[in-house]
Amino acid sequence: MMFLALVAVAPKLYAQSGEGYSRGYVSYSTVAIDWSELKDLNDGLYPIKDAVSLGFLKSAQVVNTLPLHLEYGANLQYMFGNDESSLLGVKTTYSASNVALNVPLHASFDIALGQIAIIPYAGINLRLNLLGQQVVETKIGNTVTTSEVDLYDTSDKDGAAGEAAWKRFQTGLSYGVALRFGAITLSAGITSDLMPLVDRGENLTATTELKTLSLGFAF
Repeated sequence: MMFLALVAVAPKLYAQSGEGYSRGYVSYSTVAIDWSELKDLNDGLYPIKDAVSLGFLKSAQVVNTLPLHLEYGANLQYMFGNDESSLLGVKTTYSASNVALNVPLHASFDIALGQIAIIPYAGINLRLNLLGQQVVETKIGNTVTTSEVDLYDTSDKDGAAGEAAWKRFQTGLSYGVALRFGAITLSAGITSDLMPLVDRGENLTATTELKTLSLGFAF
């Protein structure tokens, strides 16, 4: 009901000006990690499959005579997942999570069709990985043991990833298309890493690809 109410009032609340617009949005993404070696093993150890984000995006018109815009903003993203395995009465659960700050920089082109606009976009994504954790829970009978690893801690202390630590900073390529109706925007896009999340030289690298659906509202 709330969504239908937003659709009904959207054209009255918002009309894009030549100077651009701002919008907040929420997103859901599927996450695929491409490991260069031992994919099945690493997918089990770090089973991140989903992500949710909350962010904002601003737009500025580049050329007054064309609906060409520069989009920029930020979003806070939480990636997560878990996997289980059992062998000879031993049940092991692997969980992994990652919190990141993303800064998208896009060029977009508005194709107006009455009150509806189709907006293809492409650009780069800057990602700062803030927190990452792997949790391994082992259960044998009624005995449960848990270990945790900080995926970005490069030290040699207990619970640190050490030399296997993931990378804090990444860049990526992002592209997609948005559909705007008044103040409401629905978008679908893909973000692929240009810089790897994991880089252990020739031994192992890993990059991510996120397929994202977003719902936004202009303000």
